Amino acid sequence: KKKEEEEKEEEELEKECEKWCSIVCKVLIMVPILVTYVLMPARELVLRPEMTIDTPNLSGMRAVVTGGCSGLGLHTALLMAQSGASVTLGCHSNSELALQRLKKVSKAKAQPAVWPLEMDSFDSVRSFAERYIESIGTLHILVNNVGSTKACSLTTDGIESAFQVNYLSHFLLTNLLLPTLRASSPARIVNVACQEGYLRAARGWSHRFPEGILQGWLGSPVPIQETIRVGSVRLAFNAERKSSTHELEASEVLEESSPEVDWNLDRCKATEAYSNAKLAVIAFSRALESRLRSSHEGVTSHAINPNAMLTDFKQLAGERSSSLSYFPPVWIAGKVFGFVGERLRQMTMRSVEHGAKGVLHVASSKALEKSGGGLYDDTETSFTRCGRAPAFCGRVPETWLPPVVLDDAALSELWKLSSELVRLDPRCEGDTCDALS
Repeated sequence: KKKEEEEKEEEELEKECEKWCSIVCKVLIMVPILVTYVLMPARELVLRPEMTIDTPNLSGMRAVVTGGCSGLGLHTALLMAQSGASVTLGCHSNSELALQRLKKVSKAKAQPAVWPLEMDSFDSVRSFAERYIESIGTLHILVNNVGSTKACSLTTDGIESAFQVNYLSHFLLTNLLLPTLRASSPARIVNVACQEGYLRAARGWSHRFPEGILQGWLGSPVPIQETIRVGSVRLAFNAERKSSTHELEASEVLEESSPEVDWNLDRCKATEAYSNAKLAVIAFSRALESRLRSSHEGVTSHAINPNAMLTDFKQLAGERSSSLSYFPPVWIAGKVFGFVGERLRQMTMRSVEHGAKGVLHVASSKALEKSGGGLYDDTETSFTRCGRAPAFCGRVPETWLPPVVLDDAALSELWKLSSELVRLDPRCEGDTCDALS
């Protein structure tokens, strides 16, 4: 009888343990899901400031917007045209419709224009720049807006598509138009980035919580700690460095010849390729500002994250699914959470007008003229009347920037590699940016 009682107690204890283990597992799984997909988006939506900006007077100014025939680019161009700027769009489609809409709202004396521009072709970028310099020759605002989630394929130039379209072609276009911008100063360069370009979810169990247990468990957003990849080359950087505040030691001086870049796509993932390209955009914006500041020629470079908007921007393509994702319970759970997540995402996304106003502010506000190199995001503060100095309203602090974009040596190496890939002289600082032979 005593043995039976002991066995009964053991069974009850096992049941109690199973009960509590089940509760703990549910908490460990459901809390991060609830925080990530419900509470954090709801908090961001409630605290999001209105996009209130001071309407600029852009009369007599010339602007170029890449990817300006739809979405954010078109709405930004329309706002500029309404403010008096003469806008030239670089597009690969919908050019006639965009031109008609621009003409209806334009207050500039000079007519707007829409020219072909294929960002997956360096020849097209060069043709656009040459045409602009020869036909117009004056430029006050350049908005590098084109973005594409198409990734993990090679362009006709032999470069991974996301890296070329989102970053390298803008690097080339900016350098080709830089002498025109300098001659037209004061001028502004705005590089459109995204949240995936500087933040990622904190690492969890599989990486031993490098950003902290709580952050890793909840998957909280943290600055990207990884480096920029240029094909097979990974830029070396020191996480403790701050941009423009240190000198290279003798052992750190960059070599004359850069390593050979190989574009092997065997392990390419679309989300990582897109994030890497946008990280390069932010790094380029800061590197460009550093060069412009040293030349004192009145051109300022900034970046902006307009955040997710209700546009026709395509979803990431080319992701590879694991065999486990086709297992019925996993597949059903994925569809359910995907549907709920998409609905919540649409509810919390900004309007395209909201994003366009932010780009216009960064492109035209006189308060940002003397403090270049910023990354602006309305999740930081409102863009105007935020209680800070005007230049720091909406500006992301350096503590929230990826360490690689704060390291001058890494920025210099990125510039050098990029120049070689687009065949520009990396020392290009004067009145011309000639292609290498």
